[in-house]
Amino acid sequence: MALDQEKLKFFAKFIENELGIVYSESNFFQLEHRLNDIANQLGLKSLDELWLKATYGIDGQFKTLLLDLATNNETSFFRDPSLFNSLVKVMVPEIASKNPSLRELRIWSAACSSGQEPYSLAIALEEARLENPGLPDYRITATDFSDRILNRTKERTYSQLELDRGLSLTLKKKYFEPGPTPDTWVLNSRISPTKFDFKKLNLLNPWDFGQNFHIIFCRNVLIYQNVPNKTLVVEKIIKFLEKDGFLALGAAESLLGISDRFQQVHFENAVFYKKKFDI
Repeated sequence: MALDQEKLKFFAKFIENELGIVYSESNFFQLEHRLNDIANQLGLKSLDELWLKATYGIDGQFKTLLLDLATNNETSFFRDPSLFNSLVKVMVPEIASKNPSLRELRIWSAACSSGQEPYSLAIALEEARLENPGLPDYRITATDFSDRILNRTKERTYSQLELDRGLSLTLKKKYFEPGPTPDTWVLNSRISPTKFDFKKLNLLNPWDFGQNFHIIFCRNVLIYQNVPNKTLVVEKIIKFLEKDGFLALGAAESLLGISDRFQQVHFENAVFYKKKFDI
């Protein structure tokens, strides 16, 4: 049995308070579908039973499942290829030229989902350093609020279908090897696990890395947030971005009306942002 609008609004508000993700009423069908999945995983027979359970409090496994399934983990390797081209042709060379003694480029992949973004960043940087050995080494911090998705990322294992979405055959042969089960592939040792730090992080909560980053990829996150939360996240990001550092957002995202601390940069078909001044 379907839930009425008021009950769906209750779940939507809970998700918004916890993660900032906004479900409009036009997307309640999607929310209800995900609630059905949660009910099944909890061994409940109906959405009414799930609602009854929610009235006693959303915590433990229930809360983990609700927040985990609330997000859209749609991703692919080299999503928006023009942005990765900008990474190696504009961002990295400019940072290296302004910091000639820099030995390690620090990059943050926020909301890294199942890992395609941080591993695409690593592959792009490895290829760039082969062409220009003078470029600095790199270290990538990958964060997500979901333990499940972080564990998936750490496994470095992807299906054939996942590789086919965005990864060329040349790069697949170079950086992946057959996995433990048919039609699976594992990132090989050309991309060392030691170059990554994984951290559970909710962008709305307080956080501190103890370091700043030269480049931050925070893509397809702000689009799901309301304006106050967008502003909150961007203001926090600014504090962890090095002077003249770069910020990459999703193709449908913008800082218009959110922050004036960045200069918009265009390169080929990509749009990204450069920090104007130190904070």
